[in-house]
This record gives sequence, structure tokens and C-alpha cells, in this order.
Amino acid sequence: MANEKYDQEFFISLALKRKDAWNDWRRANKGVPVTFAGIDFRKSPSDKINFEGFELGDHADFSGCNWAGVEWKQVPEECNTFEPGRARFTGSVFGSKANFQRTTFGAGADFSGASFGDDAFFHSVVFAEWAFFKGTTFGKFTVFSHAAFGNNALFTRAIFGDYVIFGHANFGDEAIFTGVAFGDEVNFNAAIFGDQANFADAEFRGKTNFTGAAFGDAANFTGAVFRAEAKFDKTRFAGSVAFNRERAPFVNISFADTRFEGEANFSGRSFEQTANFTGARFYYPPDFDSVPNAGKIDFTGAHVRFVPPNTWWPHWTEDSKIPVRLRAFRKIAEETKNHDLERDLYIEERKAERGIYWRWPRNAAHFFAHCLWMIVMGFYWALADYGRSFIQPAAWLIASVFFFDWRYTEDLTPLMAKAPDVEKYKQALGMLALGNAVPFVGPLTIDTKIKEFLFCAGEIADKCTPIPPEGFQFLVIFQNLFSIICVFFIGLALRNYFRIK
Repeated sequence: MANEKYDQEFFISLALKRKDAWNDWRRANKGVPVTFAGIDFRKSPSDKINFEGFELGDHADFSGCNWAGVEWKQVPEECNTFEPGRARFTGSVFGSKANFQRTTFGAGADFSGASFGDDAFFHSVVFAEWAFFKGTTFGKFTVFSHAAFGNNALFTRAIFGDYVIFGHANFGDEAIFTGVAFGDEVNFNAAIFGDQANFADAEFRGKTNFTGAAFGDAANFTGAVFRAEAKFDKTRFAGSVAFNRERAPFVNISFADTRFEGEANFSGRSFEQTANFTGARFYYPPDFDSVPNAGKIDFTGAHVRFVPPNTWWPHWTEDSKIPVRLRAFRKIAEETKNHDLERDLYIEERKAERGIYWRWPRNAAHFFAHCLWMIVMGFYWALADYGRSFIQPAAWLIASVFFFDWRYTEDLTPLMAKAPDVEKYKQALGMLALGNAVPFVGPLTIDTKIKEFLFCAGEIADKCTPIPPEGFQFLVIFQNLFSIICVFFIGLALRNYFRIK
């Protein structure tokens, strides 16, 4: 066979003779690279080829092949028959550098039990529904970057060697990686998953990178083992996600700037080193119940809410479980000495209670008292962001000077018209508003002569008693009270900001 021409027509003809004939030839010609590059397997006679159990050797080239549009309606348990035009590589053996770049697969592409050597390339591959990699083994450096998967991509019990790349891969619903073993490094950077992505009991032996990935609802990492550094930075979980059930502790894990838009469950997990949750955003109170070493979790800059993101209506819930979760999480914030988060959680807890009390009032007195508390908390939020901002009350205090200057002018307009010098009268009103902005100081700055000038304008001082018009004194009292509240909130916010951590 030394002079035989090994082109695609030869390989197609040989493949149509089934597994035994192919493997006999392959074992006799181990150094010959196999190429099916660019073949449309939807057309006859290529649609009759079944690669199940083929030994394909090194440099097997299936780049640019096409199985698109193949329909497959059987359930996974019944996938033991071959349909024409379907990609079937069950139990096939690939050497190194298998190439499936830019290949398009129809429904039911099956690589179950196949084995790949090093450098397997599935870059920019498109899979329709039910892509099977169950029990498949891979060597070092496997690339699925920019691959697109339909629903039900199954990698159950697959084994990967070192350096696995799924960067920018796009998965449909139910991407299954349960029990998968990954080698030294796996990269799911910016990968997109649909609902029910499942990594339960998977083992990540080396560095793991999910930075910038996006998950739909019900992502599952229950019992997954991370034996080295794992990064979920800037990942988005659009629904619930589970990392619970301790099988092995988190060694070095990071969720910096990650968005948890549904319920996040970390109950029972142990943190052996500092876990990075800085800047993480929880839109439902997370579950960290029974977490050992909670003091090693860094929640600096984390935010916890109980309403979905991008909602404009006020915080409101009737779920009684939410305040309970917030109280439990507040204990962890206290243990980690994160006083800012502890304060924020208390505020969220009080806000969550609004809907609970509204839905289940114990008695009329308690109900109306809570309504009054809601009004007070509303002013507290507007003036000082619940004591978190000193800029906000300072801005209100400055604005109040201009507001009360305007109100004083409106109330004393009839007297100002009689004043011999209107500009000086306006200046005196401005000084009155500015003086009253400083608690307990304003009244001391208004001496008898100024009162006579303001309240006896155009009259003879000896015949005038400087009594302010009706309602003016109430306006002064209100400004003094408002100034006292703003100054108190400024001091409270500064105290909270410089509180010893």
C-alpha cells in the first residue's frame, strides 16, 4: 500500500466498510494522517458513515465538516442505533491534535466513551441539541473556545487532562458536567450557560477560571471540588446557584464583583483560605448556614438586597424567610468585622419587615406603629441614606439655607415693602437664614436692633414692639429642628465611616 493515494475519497470508501476494516488498515498504517475536512456528511454516501469505535490516530482532521439539520428525536437512553447523517463517534479513539474546528453538528452528536490525545481542537464548533460527551477522556490542552452548544450538552463523568479551554463557549439549557474531572487548568472565561448548568460533584484539580461567565437559572455546583485557585470574578448568576454540601473545602476561591440575582446557597462549605467576595452583589439573601471558618470570607464592598435587579418599585416582600436569612447573614458580617455590611444588612432587614407586617399585622396598634416607623425610615433614607452618607445631609443643609431664605422673604414681603432700604432688608433675611442653619447659634446672632429692623420696618422704633408676624416663629423653629437633624446625620455618618473595623 506504499504507493496508494490517501485522499478523502479513499478515506470515505474505507469508512463505509465499517469499524473492523477501518481499524485493520489504521493499525497497519499508523503514521498516515486521516482527513475528512470540509465534508458534508448530510449527503450520500458520506451520510452512511458511522465512526463508532474507529481508531483515528494523530492529526485526524474533521475541520469544517457539516452534520447540520439532522433531526434526532430519541431520548438519550435509546441512542444505540445509527441514523443516517448523524455524527456518531461513540468509543472512537483519537490520537493527538484531533481537529474539529468550525464543524457544525446536528442533533444527537455522540462522543460518549471516546478518547482524545493532547491538543484536541473544537474551536468555533456548533452543536445542536443533545451533544454527548459522557465518559469521554481528553488529553492535555483541549479547546472548546467560542463553541456553541444547543440544549442538553452532556459531559457526565468525562475526564479532561491539563489545560481545558471553554472560553467564550455558548451553552444552551442543561449543560451537564456532573462528576467531570478536570486537570491542571480549565478555562470557562466568558462562557454563557443556559438554565440548569450542572457541575455537581465535578472535580477541578488545578486552576479554574469562570471569570465573566454567565449562568441562567438553577446553576448547580453542589459537592464540586476545587483543589486549587478558582475564579468566578464578574460572573453573573441570573437565577439560583448552589455551592452547598461540603465534600472538600474551598482552598482559594474568588467571587469578586459577581452578581447573584437569585438564591445563592453556600451552606456547609468550609473556607480554608481567604475567600474573595469583594464587590459581590446579592439580590436575594445568600445562605451561608453552618459555614466553618466564616471569618475568612472577605465581603468588603458587597451589597445584599432582596429585590431583583433593575426594578424601580420600592423594596417590598412578603417572604418571611428573607428577614431570617438577613439576620443569619448579619452574624457572619459581625464575625468578619465588616461593620458596613452589618449595618447595611440591618437596614435591609428592617425594610423587608415592612411587607411582612403589612401582610400579617398582629394587632391594630402594632400595625399603625409600624406604619409610622415606615414614614420615619423614609425620611431617614431621603436625608442620610440610613446614616451611610454625610454628603447627603450636608447637601440638604446647604439647600435649606436657600429654601428658608425664600420662605422668610415670602412671609415678610409686606414689611419689606415699608423698609427704607430693601437691599439691606434682603441681606438681613439672608443672614437670618444662614444663622439658623447652625443649631443653637442662629438666635444669638439676631440682636434687638436687627429684630427692630426686620419687624418694625418703616415705623418709629420707640412705638414698635418687634414681634414677628404670625407663623414666622414656627418657620424659624422648623429650620432649627431641620438643621439639628442634618448636623446629627452628618456626625452619625462620619462616626460610621471612621468606626474602628
